[in-house]
Order: sequence, then structure tokens, then C-alpha cells
Amino acid sequence: MNVANLGPLEIIKLAIFYAGYLYFPAAFFLAFLIARRKMATKITAAFALLILSTLAYARFIEPRMLLTVEHEAALDRCIPEAGSARLAVFSDTHEGLFKNAAPIDRIIARVNAANPDAVFIAGDFVYFLDPARHEETFAALAAAKAPVFAVLGNHDVGLPGPDVGAPLGEALSRLGVVMLDDAITTATMNGAEIEIVGLSELWAKNQNRALLEARGDRPRLVLTHNPSTILELKPREAVDLLLAGHTHGGQINIPVLNCILLKPMCRVTLYGFSQEERGLVFVTSGTGMVGLPMRFNRAPRIDVINLSWRAC
Repeated sequence: MNVANLGPLEIIKLAIFYAGYLYFPAAFFLAFLIARRKMATKITAAFALLILSTLAYARFIEPRMLLTVEHEAALDRCIPEAGSARLAVFSDTHEGLFKNAAPIDRIIARVNAANPDAVFIAGDFVYFLDPARHEETFAALAAAKAPVFAVLGNHDVGLPGPDVGAPLGEALSRLGVVMLDDAITTATMNGAEIEIVGLSELWAKNQNRALLEARGDRPRLVLTHNPSTILELKPREAVDLLLAGHTHGGQINIPVLNCILLKPMCRVTLYGFSQEERGLVFVTSGTGMVGLPMRFNRAPRIDVINLSWRAC
């Protein structure tokens, strides 16, 4: 990352990132006040220490957590033969500006331990990462034991930030990732043939949703970055399960308040499953950060979906 290439807003974010280290001398000073001063000063210092410690937790501790969360889901429609598949889903790694994002090798080690049939990455790989470092940063993806399918997100294609979609997609492809921006493929999972449709970033306004018009008798998974894609679909554009990211689960997750301050992020859901008119959606909460270099009440995670469907 070249600081000279950053805008004023990103420089401010980076300054906040490093300013977090001031917590340690501040905490020492406040502890001194609590130990040595009058009661009113003790109470004020204790309250300040509590606030600073909460921010320090969000800056230094929670972003370094990595959870594996299991979910159960069943398709609404029947398929000629009953079956099941185990899907690992993560997104929003945002490698680049902030150094406390979960490293890819740690993510893939955890994914492999979950033993999925396939891995789905729902975009936003980078956040001001030098394109020359794309392949080395994501090299651990080549060690995934299951097939990896991915799409790009808004930060990957310059909405906002630099558009690095082309070199990033090429680097990921060299690592064995199947890039599915406006593309369709099939994969065999646990003995069942499954159709996978990838849709490009919604904000780029050029999604090829015609790929969704003819649905056959195989389960159909749709991978895209922005979950609001489901709200743009026409009745003939069919989805069994749409996998997305983008919301970070709120990142700094304060119930109720998040959806007041971040209303567009709550058009579907911040995290988890949502049954929409056009199909079932699952939104993963990501492993990295944008904006503030913090996570609170929404630790980085890999979601593992045990998907099943009944026979007709």
C-alpha cells in the first residue's frame, strides 16, 4: 500500500488505526487516577477507562477473532432426487489498508477444517491493496481442499476506491478460484449436481440477470456481493439460495441502531437468512473491515451452511 495513493478520507482512517495504540498509555494514566485521586475523579476516570477499553476491544481483540458458525437450511422447492451439500461461505476480507484483518491462510485453514463440499467467497477481497500484491496476499486460497467459487465486490471494482477488478480476478484465477462474475457453472457436491450462478457487483449496474431466467431440475445457488440483488429480480428470474456479503453484519453491531444509521444495509438483512419473495438469501458478515478499523458484537466468521432438499 502506497500512502501517496490514498485520499484524505483513507489517510484519516489510517490515522485512527494507528491512534488506537494510544489506548495503552491512556489506560495506565487512568488507572493511576483511579488509584490515587478523590472519589469524583475515580468515578470519572473509571468511566473513561471503560469507554476506552470497549474501543480497544473493538480495535485490537474482536477483529482478530475468527468464528466458524454452522447453519441448517432446506430449499423450498423439491428436486427429482433428494440431496444435501455443505457450503463454506465468507466475504469482505478487505486486505490492504488495515493490518488487523484476518489473514487468508488462517481463514483457509479454518475452512479446510470444516470439510465443506465447496467454498463461496462473496466479494470485496481488497481495500486499497497494491495490485502487485494480489497473488501473494491470497496465495493460501490455492490450499483450499474444496472447489472455490467467487465474485468481486464494490470495493474491488472501484465503487469506491481504485478499480482493480481485472488484475484481481486474474490473480485469483491463477490460484484456482473459479471467478463467476456474470457466469454460470455446475459442480458436483456430495454426489449431487448443483447449478451455480454468479452475478457481478450490483452497484456497477450491469448484472447479467438473464442467467437466472431458465431454471432446471437442479438446485440453483446464486453468488453475488450485495444482498439487495434479490430485491431487483423479476418474477422469471429464479433463485433457490442466494449467497451474499457486503453488510459486514453491521461491523460495529448495535441492535436497532444499526438499521437506523445504515438503513440501506438493512434492506434484506445485516446477517443470516432472509426469506424474500424471489428466494432464500443468506448474508455472511465478512472477515475484514472498512471505515473504522474495528469490529464490535460481530466477530469475523466463516459460515457453514448444511443445505438439503427433498425429492419430488
